[in-house]
Amino acid sequence: MTQSTIDSIKIVKYHEGLAKSIADMWNESREGWGGDASIMTEEQVIEKEANSEDLFLYLALDNEKVVGYCGISEYKEDVKALYIRLLNVHPDYQGKKIGKQLVLKAVEKTVELGWPRIDLYTWAGNVKAVPLYKKCGFFWEDRDETTHLMNFIPLVLQNELLKPYFQHLDWYKDNKRVIEVKPDGTKENGFTFFEYIWQNEQYYVRVQIEKSGRGIRLIETNEYLLEIKMDSHSKIEGRDANLQVFVKNKTNEALTIDVNGLQNERIHVHATYKQVHVKEQYHIDIPVSIYDGSEPNEWVTHPKAELNIQMNGLRCIMALGTYPKKAMKLKWVYHPKKFETNKRQICYLEIDNQLKQNAEISLELPENSWLEWTEPIITNSVEEIGLLEVPFLINKYGFIQAECKVTVKTEDETFEWSEPVAFSLPNFGVKACGYDKEYYYLQNGYYKVRIRKRDNAMTVGSEENLIQRTVIFPPKFGKPYIGELSKKEASHFEWNQDEQKSTLKLFYEISKPSNLKLIACFELYGEGLLKYWLEIENSSRDELHELYVYQPIRHELNQTYVPLNNNIIYFNDAKMTDLSQLNSNEVSENWIFSDDLKEPHGLSWSKNAKIGFDGWLLYVEEKIETLQVKGKIRTSPIHIAVGAIKSVEDFQFFATGLRETMLINKEVNLSTPTTNLVLADQDKMAVQLKRIQNRYFHGTLSIEEGQEIIHQMEIHQENNQDIQLEIPTKKKAFTPIHYSLESDSQQIQGSMLFIQQDHTKIQLTKEEEQSIYKLTNGDLTIRASTRFFPTLYSIKYKDQEWLDSSFPVPEPKAWWNPWGGGVQSSLNGISLFSWLKEQSYTTFVKKTDQHGNVWEGLAIHTNFEKHEKWKGLRSIQYYLTLPGVPIIVHFTELAHLHRSIHEPLYTELWLKKGSISHTMAQLVDTKGSQWFKAGSEEHIFRSSNPYLVSNHDQTEWMQVFSANSKADSECIFSEEFALAATISHLNINPGDDHRTEPIFMLFPGTPIEKEAIESLKTIKF
Repeated sequence: MTQSTIDSIKIVKYHEGLAKSIADMWNESREGWGGDASIMTEEQVIEKEANSEDLFLYLALDNEKVVGYCGISEYKEDVKALYIRLLNVHPDYQGKKIGKQLVLKAVEKTVELGWPRIDLYTWAGNVKAVPLYKKCGFFWEDRDETTHLMNFIPLVLQNELLKPYFQHLDWYKDNKRVIEVKPDGTKENGFTFFEYIWQNEQYYVRVQIEKSGRGIRLIETNEYLLEIKMDSHSKIEGRDANLQVFVKNKTNEALTIDVNGLQNERIHVHATYKQVHVKEQYHIDIPVSIYDGSEPNEWVTHPKAELNIQMNGLRCIMALGTYPKKAMKLKWVYHPKKFETNKRQICYLEIDNQLKQNAEISLELPENSWLEWTEPIITNSVEEIGLLEVPFLINKYGFIQAECKVTVKTEDETFEWSEPVAFSLPNFGVKACGYDKEYYYLQNGYYKVRIRKRDNAMTVGSEENLIQRTVIFPPKFGKPYIGELSKKEASHFEWNQDEQKSTLKLFYEISKPSNLKLIACFELYGEGLLKYWLEIENSSRDELHELYVYQPIRHELNQTYVPLNNNIIYFNDAKMTDLSQLNSNEVSENWIFSDDLKEPHGLSWSKNAKIGFDGWLLYVEEKIETLQVKGKIRTSPIHIAVGAIKSVEDFQFFATGLRETMLINKEVNLSTPTTNLVLADQDKMAVQLKRIQNRYFHGTLSIEEGQEIIHQMEIHQENNQDIQLEIPTKKKAFTPIHYSLESDSQQIQGSMLFIQQDHTKIQLTKEEEQSIYKLTNGDLTIRASTRFFPTLYSIKYKDQEWLDSSFPVPEPKAWWNPWGGGVQSSLNGISLFSWLKEQSYTTFVKKTDQHGNVWEGLAIHTNFEKHEKWKGLRSIQYYLTLPGVPIIVHFTELAHLHRSIHEPLYTELWLKKGSISHTMAQLVDTKGSQWFKAGSEEHIFRSSNPYLVSNHDQTEWMQVFSANSKADSECIFSEEFALAATISHLNINPGDDHRTEPIFMLFPGTPIEKEAIESLKTIKF
């Protein structure tokens, strides 16, 4: 590629004539996106861009070849911001400053359109692009759950006071920021300040942006310093607050300033200062009133104190975001237990004392028809955090919607307010509706619809499931499509019920693409069936033509059936298939079904609607030809069944009236009388066979080890009484056996596993220099060092390493920065940065399981003291083994005295057998087996349980099995790493000690089949 080629790069707007070249660019850029193997076509590009919300799509062209892509849309999560939705540069053209050209074009367009900022998302490990973004004016926000960057160059350049300086300063070339690949911001009194500095030979400008208010709070030039301050970011509602303004004149001529306070919904700044002449310095304290309202959401701009300042006739808006909050933050926590018949219950009130001093709280609990409080008035003293147990008696099931009076007193202050009391009281057949600070709820029995207020995303599922397989996102209208509902809360709601269903209607008004009144309608049936549709009224002055409704839906393809080309295609649960890999034109029926054994779920839509795929989303599209002024229309309904319909045959019949038939297998169970599968150096073992079916059986029982029959007997049963027998064993670590009951008319088979201990002595050593704790059990060695990272960073079997880690120091890897690797369990929302901020230590431990078997190993202890959300959390990660057995069991103990833990727990295994390119995983389920190999193209898939890890020639094995049958999984194998994660969903009450279900890692000579290895579920600690 010559310099003249690079000089010929031009930036143009998208048109359909470039779709083929865009498809080529994406297909040739797969390595840069983790080796994604999907193929993009010209038709897919045209459809995707036609449905896009982009305001502008800029492309970099080398002659007629598309080599760069930058889509710009309105930011959905916040107000007054644009968003770089997607940025890509062809791999052959990277390092040629094309990405810089595209980003600068996006910033310039934002300035031109008058928007104050532009945002983007990336990943922490994107060490190549982050410096580019920062050089172009972006700041990396320090948050656990995402890597979010904000650019305030447009806000600065549009500032009237600063415009004269940028006639002489180049905002890009004269930028003097120190560029580091880490989150940005200077923290002061709870505020986070982002700072720009520009300087050339004659001019100097320093500007600070306050993060939460997204406004300018400091300007310094050669001539002056202008700054506003508050003593703290958090403000208590009802307290007086002050805003300080400081002006310093660096010249010999007086500055003339006007200061006027501005008002918004939450904050009024009381200031009117005219024609103030500042010769040297000027300081004023301005009173600020903070009014009641909801607690700010970290995703959006916070309430802010604003000033209109004029200096020498030039105007400047300055602002400080605040975090207004009540004297105490209260959260009601009640987790109803399914099938609970005891009407005497306890809920919890979690309390954060935000006054930072000891205070007394008193609650007057409301009289209501749902429940009777054991103590209607509760008074307690709270220092920092507190927890109240609130007992009650259920009078009526449903949803309590009431308010309690809260009084908080200190020695010299009193605060009073009304606090909502809102939580579900479900029971069979009970229909109800309600809302709290975050969600609207519709329930019927133990099933619930949940609509998030801030973005109108909707899920439906059973009470106990945290993460639902299907999510309905707010609809868009066009074309081009505009998603105004993603940041608009419903104006009001209505609900009613009848014998069959519970109905909720949410009301909205939107202005884009036209004035419309909308009603989102939800009908929920007690079995877990939801019917959803929209009612649309044209409230504009003109008749509407060709109004399109775009309904995006996420439906995970996990053990999923899709009707394609008049065939039903099964997508293996191991592969989290990207929907864009499918051709939506080939979908031949109006349904999708997943036979997840935990909760079968299906989705169906109108036969007249169009179905399409967009990445990990599918969408249902309807066209409304004409809608008269004040005309009304209903969209075709969408149905979601969560547990209501158990099989693909029944769901197909529900959606289409067509039926298929499938066979059901029968099962038996073989175990020891005590269910202890660990043997202590024995030659024989007693077992019993249990048959589930209560029916006559006449046939033969055969028990095999490998290909050898070790026991055979004739059986004559009139019922399903247990069969007791004794079988010989071989002295090896793992003994899987297979059993078969066979008669003239049927054969029933099963398997189980026995573990044989020996007298091997486990060796425990500590290497002081790096604080490495090492355990050796025969050929098995494990290591941990919390000085490096709170993880098990090494597993060696027969001197061969099986884990990938960055030991001895954390470092960036792919999307992660920092990264440690190994085996670790962590709550969702706690970043690797946050783990490193906490103090952790390792100990040698012994644990006895319920059968009396003694396990030895390592425990990694972490007490969270610095994390804002999880301060007070105690985590202990265990890695244990049995003497003489090449097995590791991992589980985690979690507890928090004052907080419920209602989060997913991710257990990550970073795998590397020899090298990444030699690392393979084999997944086996009822539909067959498949291999995934790391080191080349990206694979995103769900692991089977169990799954196998092997080297490239499949001569060595590690088998991984989770005892939690409800756990989810997520695996990513790419050219850089091999990650296998198990996801457990926790529901822990405050003060409760919780131990997760164990995950086993075995090194058998030959892989153990699924049914046999499931015997490990009988091991509990």
